[in-house]
Amino acid sequence: MADKPGLFTRVIAGFRGEVPATALEAMQKAGIGVYQVLDEAEVLRRSMAVEGIDPWSAPEAVSAQQLYAWNAFVLQTLGDKMIEADYRADTRTVGYLPQVTAEQVWAFFGQVEGWLSLARQAAANPGFRIADPRALPADLPGWIEVRPCPSAHLEAMIAASAAIREHAELALGLLEQAGVPQVRLADRDRLRQLAAQAATAADYAVNMYSPGVDARLHELIEERLRGVLETYHHLGQLVAMPTLLRTYGIADGQPPAPRPRGKLPRPGQPGFDPWCLTDRKTLNRWTNDPRARESISELWRHDPNPAQTLRFQEDINDGIERGDVSVLNYHYYCCPWAPIYRVNRPILVGDRRLQPGQEFTYEASAEEILETGRFVRKIVNGPFSTTNQIDYCSPGDFHDD
Repeated sequence: MADKPGLFTRVIAGFRGEVPATALEAMQKAGIGVYQVLDEAEVLRRSMAVEGIDPWSAPEAVSAQQLYAWNAFVLQTLGDKMIEADYRADTRTVGYLPQVTAEQVWAFFGQVEGWLSLARQAAANPGFRIADPRALPADLPGWIEVRPCPSAHLEAMIAASAAIREHAELALGLLEQAGVPQVRLADRDRLRQLAAQAATAADYAVNMYSPGVDARLHELIEERLRGVLETYHHLGQLVAMPTLLRTYGIADGQPPAPRPRGKLPRPGQPGFDPWCLTDRKTLNRWTNDPRARESISELWRHDPNPAQTLRFQEDINDGIERGDVSVLNYHYYCCPWAPIYRVNRPILVGDRRLQPGQEFTYEASAEEILETGRFVRKIVNGPFSTTNQIDYCSPGDFHDD
């Protein structure tokens, strides 16, 4: 008796180490509204072009609607094309994805809802304001590193870049049709330059590609396509809100413009709370744990720059106060056992741009300074999974909860 198709698919997928795509397909279906929101934004853009309203003078809510719709569209398109390319590559495992593909699609789809919600909020409220323009233009989620990436990824990236390019060039054309003020011609020329850069790299990558290319060429094409997609992602946002060009392209490492913040007391100052990085819902647990108290003391004793450590937390706290960040109901397993956060609107934490839908936590650790002299301060991106382990930030200190 022949295997049922469902069983055969599961066997093949299991043999290849592929994972069910049920949740991702549900997210894909939920995100279908992105394309309607993009259509609405493009109708609005055409109307502005006919009326001669340039995006430099458009109301902020109008620019925000277009920008947010663009970001949702790019991410939804990337996730859609990744799934489609994998299913097309082998119809025997439809409904399953390689682990790396599933993680990459999750990174894309995980941010769609946040951008979609913001686009609709901006469309509904003529007085809508962007909370923190410094967090724009948003970057794409990180790429899941594997060498080489599956061949289906290249096909998906080529298909996605073609779809995204079409809409980016349409948006740029409508910007020019609306009329560009004389004082904004340099901005227009810079947008044209970005479009030319992306188009050239896209054409170059497509012309290099053929199924089964060798590993070296495969990686070169992948690198080119990642750059193409990032550039088009930025271009669409800059066309929607060209005032962002004022700070776009500033070299990494330049400090962001100062912004008023709720300042936390530093160690040695009145009111300093050594547990200020810790999840408040589980605080009693850690304060009653002698090893946890010792770890927190070690953290601050070895921190060479507590003010810098606290500035990250101040940015997070400011985001929570504005509603840009939500605190979720679970925490990170490492000292100082920080909460897991979810981004509601674009935000800067230190020099890191965090995007809607992204889950993150803040890790500050003296563990490495005891071994290498390096104190760790970093934003750790999700998604996260549950664990019974606890890390007290000393070598070998993993314990079952």
